[in-house]
Amino acid sequence: MAPDWSSLPGDLINRVAERLLATDDLDYYMDFRAVCRSWRSSTTDPRSNPRDPRFLPRQWVMLDDDEVHQETDARLFVNVATGRFVRRDLPLLRRYFVISGAAGGSIVLAKIAFPHAARVLNPFTGSLLRFEAPMPYQMMAAAPVIIGSSPPTLVLISEYAESGSITCADPDSERFIEFKEERYIYPPIKLAVRGAIYVAAHEGGSLPSLLVPTVNKILDVASKPIRDYFPGPEATENRCFFVESAGEMLMVFKMPHRIEVFKFDARIDKLEPLKDLGCRALFVGDRRCLAVDAEKLPSVEANCIYYVFVDDEEPWYEYPTALYKIYSLKDEIEVWSSEVMDSPKGSPPFTVVQLLCSYTLDARGSELMNSPKTRLARLEEFLAYDSKSEYN
Repeated sequence: MAPDWSSLPGDLINRVAERLLATDDLDYYMDFRAVCRSWRSSTTDPRSNPRDPRFLPRQWVMLDDDEVHQETDARLFVNVATGRFVRRDLPLLRRYFVISGAAGGSIVLAKIAFPHAARVLNPFTGSLLRFEAPMPYQMMAAAPVIIGSSPPTLVLISEYAESGSITCADPDSERFIEFKEERYIYPPIKLAVRGAIYVAAHEGGSLPSLLVPTVNKILDVASKPIRDYFPGPEATENRCFFVESAGEMLMVFKMPHRIEVFKFDARIDKLEPLKDLGCRALFVGDRRCLAVDAEKLPSVEANCIYYVFVDDEEPWYEYPTALYKIYSLKDEIEVWSSEVMDSPKGSPPFTVVQLLCSYTLDARGSELMNSPKTRLARLEEFLAYDSKSEYN
């Protein structure tokens, strides 16, 4: 006689579901709930409360968040902790302006209808977190972070705005609050804030209570090494990076033919040299950075740092060649490798390393900033869309 899996006790069903959430396998969690009515009734539906921080993706990265893929609904994601790749078909994107992929794997959207209220799509559960505040227009290319507090907070870090602004809002805010103080627009701090928020978010508390002390600590501790390694007002550009790695905040200094890594110890406000990343590898870039478990990703070398080198010496009329380099902390040497995806010589199929390197290099521009012709086309597409065929 075949076992009746639907009769499993509720506590056992929940234990299995919690294990899936612990590894951030939200799509598996949804598949698990879909097995039978008994399993659905014993577990929480993520769509019933999109604000529940348990169901916000944390370990995922959207790898094809660029203009090349704006015409398709499918997006490729990778879980940097488990190495699992997933391609999700997301027709809901047609009904919104796409702003950017967020740290953790969510997608930030804006309503097509004015005043373009912000939305955050969970691509694995289909839930949509609605914000009252309109999306700021100055965010031509934003690096969003979702803080899994209660309620969740959406933080936007502008890439191109003259102010280099950092803004935030929770779902009930009437508008995004902008941090205008000078320390928040210091270029290395914009990178640091992304990592610092992500680490500090687990401690709870409001954004200012997390952001202000953390930024002050970083400025106090990092100012001297930044001046020592990179004298000059713009010397840190594309040379100083902050990376969140397994709950720790790392600071990376990239110099000619040498890279130094430090761990920021918030308990004693000190930078400690780090010579061994263990099984992890770092991918650093001027737009985004991430740490991955090299044991879970084929072709990625542990205890190494990957970064993109753009050859600016090529003729002005040619698109510059972009290559990725690998620096071994153990051997203290760097090696050349192949072209990244956006290089003129790069062609599919792409390797895991090429995908991850391109992620650090590219950030799509907000569709809110597209030309009127493009926006009109999106509006016409929205009006012709059959809303009954898609979840809300």
